[in-house]
Amino acid sequence: MKIKHFALYCAAALGASAASLPALADTATGSMDVQIIITANCTVSGSTNTLDFGSNPSTSTDASANNGGFSVTCSNMTPYSIGLKSTATGALDDGAGVMSTTAPGVTQTIGYQLYQDAGFGTAWGNSTTGTVNTKAGTGTGAAQPYTVYGKTTTSLNVPAATYKDTVAINVYY
Repeated sequence: MKIKHFALYCAAALGASAASLPALADTATGSMDVQIIITANCTVSGSTNTLDFGSNPSTSTDASANNGGFSVTCSNMTPYSIGLKSTATGALDDGAGVMSTTAPGVTQTIGYQLYQDAGFGTAWGNSTTGTVNTKAGTGTGAAQPYTVYGKTTTSLNVPAATYKDTVAINVYY
């Protein structure tokens, strides 16, 4: 019995409060902005791929390679240019580098030049002014692969050892 009375009391209270609400006759409107700021972004991946000149006898006159590479991912429609520069002391922006060895007592080095094409016609360096030798691209939002070509520029008549250098990959956007 108490439950019936309570239910009737609640129904009566709701009816009374609903009856006291005014009728909605007009509508006020407004607006708000919704926004997101997308910034340009680029990343380099796969940069551990070695430009490997292979094994060559010291009697060889030169060596070439076309197996180095990396990928660049930039925001969709973002223009960019890629520069390559040897990290060897004294390296310039012309795409030339010097490989050295850590073998004891060996001071000889092997010079090399980086290229953008398999015909070794376009140097790939890090100069963005003057004689530009960077490679241009436009971002798609997906990884875009690039192959690096190289050719030795000095004699290979050096002591037997492994000669190495590190190349910095710079993406300007």
